[in-house]
Amino acid sequence: MKILIFSLTVTIFLFSCSLDYDTSVKEELSDTIPSSILYDVSRVQVKNGVPRASFSAEEAKIWEEREDTELFDVKFLEYDSSRGILTEGTADYLLINKNNDATIQGNISGYSSQNEASMTAESLQWEDETRILKSTDEKRVEISMDDGSVLKGRGFNADFYSNTIGFSSDVNGSIETSPGDADE
Repeated sequence: MKILIFSLTVTIFLFSCSLDYDTSVKEELSDTIPSSILYDVSRVQVKNGVPRASFSAEEAKIWEEREDTELFDVKFLEYDSSRGILTEGTADYLLINKNNDATIQGNISGYSSQNEASMTAESLQWEDETRILKSTDEKRVEISMDDGSVLKGRGFNADFYSNTIGFSSDVNGSIETSPGDADE
């Protein structure tokens, strides 16, 4: 009899409990807990059967509610049509939103074989639709060319459609010229 009463009490208790949390708890959790966490991830973007870019990261956090992806210890490669490397880069942190715009932070370095130049920075913003890469909060950016030219400054802005760069303030550096350039 005691077992029957205990079983009925447990059954009633279990049926009276509910796992249906109100929406405020669900929303609060979605801001603090990612929907997925992945380790040692790689992603290759392919266009017409040819790899165009690849990302790899030590850790990725996917936030479905916010439509954001956070990547930690990131490596990036961009390929030309014959699968040669055009651009390579690294950063401590990359946040990509639903529009493929990105915030890049920490120990940023990159090299473009097409432009024969490397870049270092601490914080950058990528606007995917306009293909603009710019510094944030007037952070300093350094560009070093393979020919020995070096430019440093704040307010960095690179337009990948027109293949131009600029700085808005605190610009300094040196531009190397070949002996034939001085006569022109």
